[in-house]
Amino acid sequence: MESHNKIKKIVWTVFCSISTFLLTGTIWIRRTYGVLALAMVSESFRGGLKNKRILFVKYVMVPTLVVFLVSLIVNRWLKGSHRRSLTYVMGGLMAVSIGAAVIGLDVGAYISRQYGLRRQHWYDSDDLVMHALGSIDGIPNTNSREALENSYQQGNRLLECDMIMTSDWELVACHDWVFWNRNTEVEKPSGGGQNEIYIPTLEVFMEHKFLGKYTPLSFADLALFLKEHPDAYVITDTKYVEPEEIKVGFQELVDVIRENDCEEVLDRFIVQIYRGYMHGLIEQIYPFDNYIFTLYKEKYEGDEEKMEEYAKFCMLYGVDVITMEAKYYHDELLDICNRYGLRLFVHTVNDPEEIAAFREKGVGVYTDNVER
Repeated sequence: MESHNKIKKIVWTVFCSISTFLLTGTIWIRRTYGVLALAMVSESFRGGLKNKRILFVKYVMVPTLVVFLVSLIVNRWLKGSHRRSLTYVMGGLMAVSIGAAVIGLDVGAYISRQYGLRRQHWYDSDDLVMHALGSIDGIPNTNSREALENSYQQGNRLLECDMIMTSDWELVACHDWVFWNRNTEVEKPSGGGQNEIYIPTLEVFMEHKFLGKYTPLSFADLALFLKEHPDAYVITDTKYVEPEEIKVGFQELVDVIRENDCEEVLDRFIVQIYRGYMHGLIEQIYPFDNYIFTLYKEKYEGDEEKMEEYAKFCMLYGVDVITMEAKYYHDELLDICNRYGLRLFVHTVNDPEEIAAFREKGVGVYTDNVER
């Protein structure tokens, strides 16, 4: 009986101490680092609380020690049923403290991300992205059927495509309407100003070849190409940053794919976002598997603190890749991305030696060159 009571005393003291440690530890980590995923990429936390040991002792270990000592004293005073009841209470409190730690530190999201990083991803098999579907006859930015088919025939499977809306709200492969007006022999309707940008309907767009020889692509054409080529991926470059344009554009993207009975290809679209809020807006339309945060609209010029901010956002929201202009790259930025479990790509690089140097470092490259 006496040994049984001693066991209860030990159990109750342990429950008190562990509960206090979990609760104070959760509060301190959350206030100091954020959720567990952020704590685990902090050099201070991973380095055994480097430069923060005194604070850890003050805010976590001291309260735990106090509770431990108090529980020992209280244990000497309590008798029989009171001790038994309190043991049950403390067991419940420990369960609550474990739950609070899991929720407060978002442990589930951390485990899910670690599991996700171990899966095979599109960027694991290749690190060359064909910019604007790749060049054709040495000409970049056509976003044409010929460019698409030529890139694929050359062995390229990561295909970035510019996408914009026609005047009748149809999605097509095109860099922008100023560029299109300059490079097609389109007859503008009368009444428009000399410098006014003409935005065609889908029908007019499909009737006019780029530079008079390269076949235009509707978004439906692109979706059907993916259906026929199950090893290819398309990276979107929609350029839209206004919320309403984003919603309309991506709703059209999803609708066209469903209308053409090829919903399975949605998992092979890699969505580029230009602002953090785009991720939430697009997720309301469809939960895409793959995202890239591309920084050219952020006017990013290589600042390390800004890259740290982008990396934190990407890690917390399940975006695996950051893309930036090659001229602002330096190795410290790659170190930041590596620490957060992210891949870094640069654009647009066409010099073969420069491409090889980036790839040697583990940096992916957007290029117009389709020859590998």
